[in-house]
Amino acid sequence: MTDAEKIRLQEKWQKKILLFCWLTYALSYFCRTNLSIALPKMSETFHWSTVSAGMIGSVFFLSYGFGHLVNGLLGDKMPIKKFMLFGLLGTSFCNLLIGFFSYYWVITAVWMLNGFFLSTLWGPIVRAMAMWYAPEERNLPAIIISFSSLAGYLISWAGLGILIEFTSWKGAFFLPGLVTLAFSIWFAVGMNDHPQQMGLDDFTYSTLPGNEHISLNTSKEDLRPSFWEIIKKEHLLCFCLAAIAQGIIKDGITLWEPTILSSLYKASSSVVSLASSLIPIFSFLGVLLSGKLMNRYLGKEKKPGIILFISTGIFCLFFYFLLGKSLWSDVLFFGFISALLSGINTLLLTFIPLRLAKFGYSSSTAGIFNFCAYLGAGCSGILSGALVDNGGWNSTILLWFILCVVGAAAVLLGFRGKNRHLSPVHLFGKNQV
Repeated sequence: MTDAEKIRLQEKWQKKILLFCWLTYALSYFCRTNLSIALPKMSETFHWSTVSAGMIGSVFFLSYGFGHLVNGLLGDKMPIKKFMLFGLLGTSFCNLLIGFFSYYWVITAVWMLNGFFLSTLWGPIVRAMAMWYAPEERNLPAIIISFSSLAGYLISWAGLGILIEFTSWKGAFFLPGLVTLAFSIWFAVGMNDHPQQMGLDDFTYSTLPGNEHISLNTSKEDLRPSFWEIIKKEHLLCFCLAAIAQGIIKDGITLWEPTILSSLYKASSSVVSLASSLIPIFSFLGVLLSGKLMNRYLGKEKKPGIILFISTGIFCLFFYFLLGKSLWSDVLFFGFISALLSGINTLLLTFIPLRLAKFGYSSSTAGIFNFCAYLGAGCSGILSGALVDNGGWNSTILLWFILCVVGAAAVLLGFRGKNRHLSPVHLFGKNQV
């Protein structure tokens, strides 16, 4: 084929792969947030205690977090299409099975298994982006993919609540299961993880223009260094610390915002629900902000990371002094902090793994960072609860400020000796080399 035909075919497949990856991750949230929608009805039907209901969510996050650690590593070794299909089919069948059982321990075990299946998806998605897009073209698809989780949340909250009212709690599992199963069939037919067989470019081991000399002989897969070498050379443990810090704060807001508003202002459930529904909107803006920063500092990820952590810390510091003064002022602080944390989350879980695709470890890096983020989320409730019992809600906000300082320092140390200057490109335009 001619060069022009090759470019057109490459762009066509890039859009198709992006669509498959976007829908996959949106459906992954559709198949996990449905539990929170169905849980009140399930608890009422089966007379579960709050502890019993919470246990189902806890085992899911344990399985999901540790699954990322294992499946992130496997995601760089397994064929992308087969591994993602394994996860999609697994989560669809888990959701369908839930609707057929009324036994608590069966439901708990199946939902824990669902967490493992879902953990197989993000690493291969990042790897697919690295395979199909040149390094200087990855900003836009990375941002688009990051929006998919918010779409999954909104679909669950908007659609499944209404569905349950007309059916039962089982509908919240049957519908996501059936939709994901149907999508899995389409995915199996249309997904492609072998661009070279079509005469197209595989950009997995590519670097940004001007940085070809830092490839460390990774132009061929059998010459790439070990992942442990990359962990040491690229200072990934520093980014793991940053991921833990943002995980504690990000999920601390999700966990405690309704409780803080209810306890400080005796707010009604409708007001608390409205305030909580604003978080995804702010998160959307945060992802967009991170994309703009990453585009502005293409190849210099250190600056966006430090800017986002420091900005979050400043808001936390002001929030520490102003908490409890006004309900809607507090809601805005929660929103702004959530927005900035979503930007940090996108930087750590998408952009940095994509940068390390040149070593062939994009999935492994995404997996280990996701594991650390959920490890932080798991610590959030314990740390915050202990602080609140001894120092009130302000002490939790102060912890968030300290963690932002730790996160900024971790990013600074993680990027030491890197980020040579590169010319920025337009995020929403065609990238030019």
